[in-house]
Amino acid sequence: MPNRHLPAIAAGLYSAWGLLHLGLGTAMSWSALASGPPAGELEAESAMYFLCAIVFGVQAIVVALTLNRRNDRVGYWLNLAVLGAVDAAFLVVMVVPGHVDVAGGLSGPLLWCLAAAVSTAALRSGGVPAQQPEPATTPAPPHPPGSSAARASSGTGPAGW
Repeated sequence: MPNRHLPAIAAGLYSAWGLLHLGLGTAMSWSALASGPPAGELEAESAMYFLCAIVFGVQAIVVALTLNRRNDRVGYWLNLAVLGAVDAAFLVVMVVPGHVDVAGGLSGPLLWCLAAAVSTAALRSGGVPAQQPEPATTPAPPHPPGSSAARASSGTGPAGW
C-alpha cells in the first residue's frame, strides 16, 4: 500500500543533510578564506574540502526538492549513491582516525541512513505525492453523418459489404 507522505519525509531528511553540510561548509570556508588565499597546500586542501561540502549540500537540497519529493528513481539513486559515498569516505578518513569527534561526525551519516531508508520505502511502496487532479477531458465527438468513418462503423460502407 503506497504511503504518499514518504517521499516528502525523505526529501525533508535529504534537505536536512544538505543544510547541515551547506552550513558547515560555509562557516568553515568563510573562516579559512577570510584572510585571503590559503598560504600552504594543507590550508588549500582544507578550504577545498569545505567548498566541496557546500557543493554536496546544495546538490542534496536541489535533488531532494526537485526529484525525491516526487519519488523519482533518478533522484533516489543520485542522493543515495553520491551522498552515501561522501559519508562513507568521511567516516573512513575523518571519524575513524579521530580527526572529528564521533558525536559530530555521525550526524551527517545518521541523517543519510534515515533518508536512505525512508526514500527506499517510498520507492518500493510506489508512494507518489498527491497531485492536483487532471481536468476532465470531453470525449471525441461522433463521426459526422455520411462520413466514411460513420459508414464504416455502421456497416453500411465499403467495409460492411
